Amino acid sequence: MNKIDLITEQKTFLADLDAAGKSFNTIKNYKTDLNCFNKYLALNGRDLFINEMTHAEVADYNKFLEQTYNSPNSIRRRIQALRIFFDTLLAKGLVQQNPLKQATVAPKRVDKPNPTNFKVLIKLYELVSANIKSEKPLERLTAYRNLVLIELIYSGGLKVSDLEALEQKHVFRQQDGSFRVMITPPKRDPYTVELSQNFEKFHAPYIGYLEEQKQKDDIEFSKFFFNANPYKILAGGLSPRGIEVLFKEFGNKLGEKITAKSLRQSCIFHWINQNKPDSSIKEWIGVQPQYSLKPFHDLIKAAPEEYTFTEAPL
Repeated sequence: MNKIDLITEQKTFLADLDAAGKSFNTIKNYKTDLNCFNKYLALNGRDLFINEMTHAEVADYNKFLEQTYNSPNSIRRRIQALRIFFDTLLAKGLVQQNPLKQATVAPKRVDKPNPTNFKVLIKLYELVSANIKSEKPLERLTAYRNLVLIELIYSGGLKVSDLEALEQKHVFRQQDGSFRVMITPPKRDPYTVELSQNFEKFHAPYIGYLEEQKQKDDIEFSKFFFNANPYKILAGGLSPRGIEVLFKEFGNKLGEKITAKSLRQSCIFHWINQNKPDSSIKEWIGVQPQYSLKPFHDLIKAAPEEYTFTEAPL
């Protein structure tokens, strides 16, 4: 079997991630993790060509990571990145096995939550809602889209992957007038999450203005969100990268660091302060039952005023 040019294959792997719509940070992290493996090979006198990797070499690489990094999560991430990369080589028939399939690493550690501060959340709503009365239809529609997006994360706990897959039929009103959103994970059964009362105020205008703009731009799609330039809707859906860029723009305008992840963590604090059962919260955020919410509870006990989140301020 011919030797594999790792650099070429890694570039192809990263390009495929980009084509699949993965976020800038995701691609950057994969590149960093793979470069760590390249550094390990260079330090051990290995060129950047490989045809097979033995289990002994995997164990040696794991030892190298343990000596280089203090964080078990960093080690896990680098092993996982290499495992996924070798899966792509296996799928292409470039290697006969994935030697990292059975690699054992330190257990994952739950990092300390870093939610969007509630005062920053208020500023975010004020910033985004500034254009809901705009005389420019697309500007007004985009403002409502962004408000709905924020609500789905803050009151529904949706991940960027959930938001990317969301279709209009997945957001619906119940008989009692409340709204729920259906989440459709690729590897588990769909489930629904109830949304806050604020959502209703944004949903109807958003859908109404969206249908008007779709007719104007002669475009049709089933996705709940859309991507647009200043003049017209370009396509249905919002990619994880698009959402990431959007929150970066929010943060730059507010002079604050805010991400979809930090806002989602605010949602978890919100639910805990509403006395929602941990089992329900875990189901809503799509994690395994053994996932621990203890770091969230500990922070609330240590600084209840700082980690008190209520309904959105609009």
